[in-house]
Amino acid sequence: MYRNFYKILLVVIISFTLISCLPDRMPTEPVEINRPNFVEFKLGQSNLNVPLNTQIQMFFNEPMNLNSFAECFKVESISGGISGTFSYGSSDTVVVFTPSSNYLPAEYYKVYLNGCVKDIHGMSMLSPNDEDVPQENWFFTSGQYSQNGFPYVFLRDKANKNYIYRIGNLNEYKDQIVLPGTQDYQVSALEIEKNSDHLFVVNLKTTNGLVTVINPATFEILKEIPVGLGPTNIAFSNEKAYVTNLSAKSFTIIDLNSLNADSTYVFPDGFRPKDVVYSAYKNALYFYSSVNSDVKKVNADNFSDTKIFPSGLLTRPTDIEITEDGKFLYMIGTNSNVVSIIDLDSETSTQLTLDYQYLIDGVMSNNYYYLAYFKGTGGDNIGGILKIDIHSNTIVDKIEWTYQVDQLKLTAADELIYAITPIDSTVQVIETNSMHKITNTKVNGSLKFLAITNKNY
Repeated sequence: MYRNFYKILLVVIISFTLISCLPDRMPTEPVEINRPNFVEFKLGQSNLNVPLNTQIQMFFNEPMNLNSFAECFKVESISGGISGTFSYGSSDTVVVFTPSSNYLPAEYYKVYLNGCVKDIHGMSMLSPNDEDVPQENWFFTSGQYSQNGFPYVFLRDKANKNYIYRIGNLNEYKDQIVLPGTQDYQVSALEIEKNSDHLFVVNLKTTNGLVTVINPATFEILKEIPVGLGPTNIAFSNEKAYVTNLSAKSFTIIDLNSLNADSTYVFPDGFRPKDVVYSAYKNALYFYSSVNSDVKKVNADNFSDTKIFPSGLLTRPTDIEITEDGKFLYMIGTNSNVVSIIDLDSETSTQLTLDYQYLIDGVMSNNYYYLAYFKGTGGDNIGGILKIDIHSNTIVDKIEWTYQVDQLKLTAADELIYAITPIDSTVQVIETNSMHKITNTKVNGSLKFLAITNKNY
């Protein structure tokens, strides 16, 4: 009996030993073969007016390996790239980029995420045999244009000529004002006087014209100032405004403290002034006429010391700008591709001929002359804005589209261009450093002129 028991026990031990030595027949855990998918970027509430230390969140459908991001992610602007660190957000499917230093103010940044980022299993988003087209996003940082509010932008309607529209918060239509009186307004310019920030609206009427002065913050009319017959444009010195009266062949001087017209100077030679700029460097006014291409210089102290010299244009001028140091005029002509650059010391000009059929309007910053153009090429309409370095007088950048621009204006710190595109009744907003359009505003009107406050509201 004992012998049988020991035999059974021996069989059990041998069987157990043999079973223990057999390989594990249970299935192994499956290897992850699915590639992670990118879902979206998040940069806060908006791509516009982004704080200078904003984190960038990236959302995926799987947990991600943080160590794979340094070589596969970048944030850069025209000024260079920004380094930073990576961490998980609300879960390991959310990766957060934190910049190591602040972004530059009023700068257009592009974000690139390449397919080489990997999940926690080591799988990249992209097969090695596929083309790596990065995921992209962009943002525009805060700057002087957005400190303590935003500038107001005012627009004039060329169909309803006594309507003025107001835009705020960078790109939002806010309200409108209807200028009082009879409906015989014609389209004339409107400008912001930089010291008071008041809006001056030039109103060409069938009778003597008016300049309407408007408080930009309240959108209320402060004063109506009678000027001469047929006013078209206005320019400012520190204490005076000068209104060109085309039909009256004169200009009216307005005292900016009292907002009264001091006097009107009639040109004895019949010169018909259409536009004017003031040079503090020369303490002189520079006019162009509606009938020829000459420039008239007038001493701003006594108005009696005048002279005429050629602009260098072959057609009648359509816009005149002056550099901020008051030393050079930039003029363009009707249906022309030539910019005439006039040295006010020598009163001589040089011509910059551009490969664009029609130059329309210009605006001057500290270092650049921005010039709207339009041309037809084989049935295709091409419009846009050139960025011209005023030190070398060369084109350094441009933005191009398929419609015409009517007028340009710059924000106070030269960070943004506002451009009227009348074909769709919109105002385009362009970042000046890289010439990227960042937003636009639709206004239900027929737009012609615009002005931008220096202050924010």
